[in-house]
Amino acid sequence: MATTLDNKTPLGKMILKNLYLKGKNQAWLAQQIHVKPNHICILCSRTVCPKAETLLKISKALDIDVGELYKAVAETVENKER
Repeated sequence: MATTLDNKTPLGKMILKNLYLKGKNQAWLAQQIHVKPNHICILCSRTVCPKAETLLKISKALDIDVGELYKAVAETVENKER
């Protein structure tokens, strides 16, 4: 049985997990970091390399170490290259 996280990138899984733990949603995060809600959706489901500024904003909004976000981005890119 597939879950909603099966088609998400490592970065997306990290973002969605932390949103869930905080009882927040993607629209809330978009508002916090001043982007459109579809931008969060793209970060979660596609292999993209977000700007460092965006990762820092996500880090602050979700209280995640920015280094962990960078690791997730690296894993996302690595998975794409396979």
